[in-house]
Order: sequence, then C-alpha cells, then structure tokens
Amino acid sequence: LHLLVDEPLQHDLASKRSVFTEGSHQPRLAARPVSRPSGLRALDPLGLDTGLAAVVDSCQHRMPELIISRSPPDPTRPALVSQLLHQPTEFPMRPNIQVLTVDQIEQIVGEAKRVLAEIGIEVRGPRLRQRLLDHGLPLDRTGQRILFPPDIVERSLASAPRSIDLYDRDGQLHATLGGDKVHFVPGSSGLYVFDHRTGVRRPAMTADFVEYVRLASGLEHIAYLATAFSTADVPPEIADAWRLYLVLTQSAKPVVSGAFTEHGVPRMAEMMALFRQDRADLAARPLSIFTITATGSFRYGEDSCQNLLDCVEWGIPIEIVPVTLMGLIAPVSLIGATVFHTVDVLAGIVMAQIVCPGAPVLFGGAPAAFHMRETTAPMSAVEAMRLDMAYAAVGKHLGLPTQTYLGMSENRAVDAQAGAESFGGALLAALAGINSVSGPGMLDYTIAFSLPKLVLDDELCGQARHFVREVALVDDLPITDQALRAIWRK
Repeated sequence: LHLLVDEPLQHDLASKRSVFTEGSHQPRLAARPVSRPSGLRALDPLGLDTGLAAVVDSCQHRMPELIISRSPPDPTRPALVSQLLHQPTEFPMRPNIQVLTVDQIEQIVGEAKRVLAEIGIEVRGPRLRQRLLDHGLPLDRTGQRILFPPDIVERSLASAPRSIDLYDRDGQLHATLGGDKVHFVPGSSGLYVFDHRTGVRRPAMTADFVEYVRLASGLEHIAYLATAFSTADVPPEIADAWRLYLVLTQSAKPVVSGAFTEHGVPRMAEMMALFRQDRADLAARPLSIFTITATGSFRYGEDSCQNLLDCVEWGIPIEIVPVTLMGLIAPVSLIGATVFHTVDVLAGIVMAQIVCPGAPVLFGGAPAAFHMRETTAPMSAVEAMRLDMAYAAVGKHLGLPTQTYLGMSENRAVDAQAGAESFGGALLAALAGINSVSGPGMLDYTIAFSLPKLVLDDELCGQARHFVREVALVDDLPITDQALRAIWRK
C-alpha cells in the first residue's frame, strides 16, 4: 500500500517513528499489530492524523508495511483514501470508552512503581510480612514498611494470569474473566434489605438471603452470585461462612465472597472443596472469587493479609479491591487518585505472586468520592466513576483481568435516580470491558439490598451488554434491490 502524502506530514512521521531502508532516504514505517486493550481502541496506532490512522487500522491486516513516499502530491489520493476507508474490514468494532492516553497510563504505572520501591507498603499481617521478607524484599529506613523493587513488580506482573476461569458447583466451566468479556454480579456489602413487601429498610435475615439467591440464580444477565448481604439472625463469628453455605446449597452458580475475620478463609475453602474431588481440584476448577480489601494509604491490615495468604495457598482467585476515597485518603484529582489506587492494587498482586507464582488475581477496586459537607462517600458519583474507568484502563494496559463496583445507587428507593445511577454505571463498565462488575441490587450507599432493584438492574445490565455487542457486516452491504423494493412497498 503506497500513500502519497505532503512533505510536512512526511517529515512529522519520520521524526516520530521511522526507519530508513538501506541505500534510500525514504522513511519506512514497519507495520505491527494494533494494540487493542479495552478503553484504548481509539488511539492512533502510528501517531498519524485521524483519517490516515483509520486507513492504517482498517488495512493493516493485509499490508506488509506502510511506505511514506516523497513523490509530489497525487490528485487521486483523496479518492484512494476514501476507497480504503469504505472497504469492508474483517475486524468487528466493539464500542468502548477511553479516559486516559497510553502515555498517561505509563506515567501512572511508573509513578506507582516508584512509590512501591521508595515508600513501600505497611503489611500488618505477620505471616505474610515474613513471607515477603524471606523472599528478599527490603524494609524502609524505619523498618515498618516493605519496599517492592521494580524488578520484583515486573516479574510478578509477568506471572499473573491474563484470564480466570470460573466453574459452577457441578464443576462445569461457567465464565471466563479476561479480555473485554463483561459479567455483572450483585453487590456484596449489605447489612440491610429493603423489604419488597413493606418497603421498609430492616436488618436482613436468613430467609431474605435464601429468597435473594433463588431470584438471582434465574436472572439472565446476572452472570454469577455474590454473598450480597449479612444476616442478623446468626452470630457474627460465622456470618461469612453462613452466607457462602446458603449460596452453595441454593444455587449452582459461582459466587463472589470473602471472609470477615482473619481466619475465616480455611473453613469456607473446605466447604467449597466438598463440591470437588479434593483441594487440588478446587484450585483447578475454582468455584468462587474472594475479595481482598486494601486498607488504603499504602497499608494492608491483619485480616486482609491473612485472607490473601490463605486464598492464594488454596488456589482461590482473588480480587484486590482498594476503597480509594478521593478527597479523603487519596488525591481529589483523577491522575493522582489513580496512582494511589494502582499502588495498592499492584502491592496485592505482587504479594500474591510471591506466595504462589501464577495465582489468579483481578485488578479491582471500589472507589468513591468523599463528600466533605455531607460526610458521605458515593460510589456512583461521577468523579468515582471516572476513577473506575481510569484504573480499569491501567489494569487492561497491564494485561490483567479487571473488577469494579458499578451499577449501584446511593438512593433509598427504586426510582429515577436509582435507574440513572445504576444504568450509567453499568453502561460505563460495559464500555470499558471490565470483566467482573459488582453492584446490581444495592441501594443506600451500598449498605442495603433490594430485590426489586436487582430485577430492574438485570434488565439494565442486559441493555448495557447489548450496547457493546461487536458491530460487523452481516449480509448488510450492499443493500439488495429486493430489500429496497420491500421497503418501498410498505
């Protein structure tokens, strides 16, 4: 493919990214596969202007190299460009969203690595802390924080899986988390339910949880379940295991769960192992994703450290979920907050890979924008949703499966506000290609669960998934005479 371009553009291209063929002064731009991480597809692959980039993008699969000729301008060039732009391509288009450039992402990752190497992480779990020290990670000058050298971070990112398979209770493959595959999951932080019979918010009971599991299991666009809310009619010491027990006995779908205490994971893992041949089979065919919450401010608490260690040793996939509060424990600016968030997630990924290289980890989060006047932290605030898009782009840039909290509402009723916040979040998550999206069913700043809202959210999530279907030619062009005559007859 020869494109005749003007001299100024030739010079600009040559100064950006060019090599010279031997014995010639003609710059040659070597073709290479177009990187297509979700949220970044609109990037210009060769640093060209929009029109020429589109030509390259649409034709790159069938050209060995793009040659910029120094010949005089050709009057037929616009026709050639137009023809190429309108040629059918064998690559379908998936709608997407982009909030960061590649340069910005690389700067964020670079700064996060610098913070990990120079400031480090406070690891409060004694067993995990000792494992890291035994691996050779150094301490800072105070002896309190563990430093993560860049080479350790790079090796850990290289060993983390690019996708995660989830299996149902019967051991059948249920979902693959990776690429741009989007799965919506109920939120999992509730303490109350909105009684759908009375409309009153009250503490949740076991009967409410069983009702939720049976409903969610039949919803088309809820990919798998979550231990969505705690029940007040069992002792807190067993509440985490009780929720998992109810899901496993009432549904065959995989589940997002987590332990409330420092030693809660082993008993929950043993419960899941009852549905597999042995512990190794549970690791090979995982039934659940467990949430590991970073404390924030570059710190992992005792419970999170021990839960991470236990999950990785059992082979249970984990999602690293910092609750990054913009304006409180993290900068209010998008780039700064994304750096803070990335530091916490990268620390969790590195620790998991040190314990067991190849451990399945999702690049996750549950950010919120702290409201100073109201002292609230809405996760569906537009600032928080921008941060969701930003850190998801970082995770995809690193080639990791991603997770977020979107699709919930801060409101206390299933009304227009709840619909707007939930659909807005669900659509953004789908456009970003986030793999596991928690939030449907949640109201009241994610502390209350609503079954009517879960039913509504199932429909909204279905619409979001429909919107991001790949667009491709399916016997559309050319429009046949028969089709035109049929329309004219109507």
